[in-house]
Amino acid sequence: MNTFIFRSQFPIPKEKLFQFHEEPIGFTTLMQANPGIKIIQKPNSIQVGEVAILKVPLIPFVYTTWIAKHTIYEKNQIFQDNQEKGPFRMFLHSHRFLDVKGNPNESILSDEVQISFFLWPLSKFFIFPILYYLFRKRHQLTAKHFQTKYRLIFCGYS
Repeated sequence: MNTFIFRSQFPIPKEKLFQFHEEPIGFTTLMQANPGIKIIQKPNSIQVGEVAILKVPLIPFVYTTWIAKHTIYEKNQIFQDNQEKGPFRMFLHSHRFLDVKGNPNESILSDEVQISFFLWPLSKFFIFPILYYLFRKRHQLTAKHFQTKYRLIFCGYS
């Protein structure tokens, strides 16, 4: 198992960035990064216990059900969702909201995914570009919502 990290800096206070994720527009906006995914059930919030159910394409015309449950919530700091059922052996996604030292009008969004897939560690090499594209698109959509740009700080496995 490894942790995939995609971390970007935004010219937005972390409270506003967190609020975007809390509001329904956040889920709707970020799902645009996932072409082909069908939403079966949206979570009502990002609070602990909320569940999202999705149909995720494995290959064209072949779908699997992905159930993710929110397991951690600390306002303006972190929320986390854990795959309860899905294509991965493990997929634990932490959304961290970090301060930029000396600048309260900027923040860092760190998407951290503890992940394991079949044939790991070999599979981490073909999963990396998929995760990179997905989170790059999600951060682009977040920046677009705020009519600004983001700056990639780090992308890789830890």
